[in-house]
Amino acid sequence: MVFSPRPNQNSTKTSTGRKLFSFAIMGCLIFGVMSYLYLTNDLATKGYEIKELEKTLEEVEVSSQRLETEVATKQLSKSTTENGQLPEGYVAVEKIEYLAASPQVGVAVK
Repeated sequence: MVFSPRPNQNSTKTSTGRKLFSFAIMGCLIFGVMSYLYLTNDLATKGYEIKELEKTLEEVEVSSQRLETEVATKQLSKSTTENGQLPEGYVAVEKIEYLAASPQVGVAVK
């Protein structure tokens, strides 16, 4: 008598279930790796965008300071030309002395 191994119905269902489970685990693993790569790439891109925005902010602040100085100068010149007098707290310069000094020499005047 020769016995030929025939698959049992339970073992076939079990191997099919294991295959499906393995494919589901592999799918989750691939999805996780792809999500990790996407998020890492997105985070790196955001870093570059933040650096550009900080640079733009610095340029705007410098421009704002320059414009504020220009506005103050224009207002001062406008107020002096309207009535011919300096605003309160300012003193007119009577005599200007310029000092000649080379860049290596520091000059202190009392």
